[in-house]
Amino acid sequence: MGWMTFWESIAALRRAEFITVIATMALPLLSGTLLLTLRHRIKTLLNQTTQIQGAFFHDSVERLVEKNRALSHHLGTAGQELTILRQVTASRQITSVQKDILLEKLHGVSAAPVIVAAYAFEDESASYAAEIAAVLRKAGWSATLNKSSMNDFKGLSLGRINLMHQPLAGLHELAQAFTEAHLDLRQRDIHPDTIAGTLQDGCLLIVVGRK
Repeated sequence: MGWMTFWESIAALRRAEFITVIATMALPLLSGTLLLTLRHRIKTLLNQTTQIQGAFFHDSVERLVEKNRALSHHLGTAGQELTILRQVTASRQITSVQKDILLEKLHGVSAAPVIVAAYAFEDESASYAAEIAAVLRKAGWSATLNKSSMNDFKGLSLGRINLMHQPLAGLHELAQAFTEAHLDLRQRDIHPDTIAGTLQDGCLLIVVGRK
């Protein structure tokens, strides 16, 4: 059918009118359906994205918490090791409490002269020995400092230089005072030959070894 024939045909025009009306009515329905479908899909994707982000955030938080817990543990361990290291490397000193105990126990005690011998190759030992000698002098004892001991043991030891085998007073009181002051006192046999220099006979001997 040609255009002119179609245009002049009432039946053809009515069919075209009917089709146009149907298309016009169907188009909004199709458009609405497509719009609803798109909105639903967008909402679904947003929900999935939110869930994925939430799960990722939760996992990230868990990992951070675990890392923080591990770091806290390592920090605590490092702090303990640092404390131990400081205690090991710190110089020995007579504390005020120890000094008070020594002065209380030794003041007024009649005792033989004391030689405080420090380990010759360690300045820390010499410094500690000097403190001990100073406390003894303050308590009224005669104390001489010697820095030529060859004894490299740890802690303190008490002995005597008594070639004439004369009674020497003060050894028991000295040992008791050191024990009550919690000084690192250890029982050892100290031979005078392990200490260089002139050693006066009839003396008590305090040997300061390594820390």
